Amino acid sequence: MSALNSALTSMTCEALPGGVALVQFTEAHAQNPFSSERMRELRALMLSLDADEDVGCVVLYGGAGRSFGAGGDFNEVSEFHGGDEVDSWVEDITDLYMTVAGISKPVVAAIDGYAIGVGLQIALCCDLRVGSSASILVMPEFRVGIACNFGGYLLERVAGRSVMQQMLYTCADWPAERALADQLLHEVTAPEDLLDRAIEHARRIAGYTRAAVQSTRPRVNGPLVEGLRRVREEGKRSHRTAFSAGEAQHRMRRIIGKVV
Repeated sequence: MSALNSALTSMTCEALPGGVALVQFTEAHAQNPFSSERMRELRALMLSLDADEDVGCVVLYGGAGRSFGAGGDFNEVSEFHGGDEVDSWVEDITDLYMTVAGISKPVVAAIDGYAIGVGLQIALCCDLRVGSSASILVMPEFRVGIACNFGGYLLERVAGRSVMQQMLYTCADWPAERALADQLLHEVTAPEDLLDRAIEHARRIAGYTRAAVQSTRPRVNGPLVEGLRRVREEGKRSHRTAFSAGEAQHRMRRIIGKVV
């Protein structure tokens, strides 16, 4: 994995004892937004880790004192106008989600701070989600003014239709304990213990017979990945329609301070 480090610009990858690869998001913004470039970089890294025989399990982590991921990068997305750029963005999103869910190596999400929109959807593609007691999960797409095809699909697959409906139509915050009760998180721990606990899970998984684990994961996740493939085209149409309306861009610019 050392060869990968030199090529990374917005994340780091560290080889830990026991066959664990720790991926930390390292952009300057503490809330860790995901641009298209960053999504492509994470996808390429996940594919490289899948091909690395030394890796038995991957941990995704926002970094100490940083959110797991606060959604798409509004500086980028607020400039969309509902054309081909939307299709390209949806392609990047779909490719990333399908890769995180579809590779043979299990993935553990260590969630602190916010997991919003794209950030939450990345976490929902992981096998285990360990949250800190300070974590907050949100699917606020409708409030922002954009479509939520991927979020709706993943939430229903992971937590069920009722939870999906509540999260989509209320756009409310899901604090850690509520997320645990709704099975969006598998475990909640103190913030200072979060990373250690996630690594502990990953090390145990990496210690299993790898041939068994790595031949099973693509099969048990196959229906989820195939569903994401179907949502790809639906997502393009829905996001084109939403961005063509123009309201989402205005709201995003207000959030990032480009409109007063």
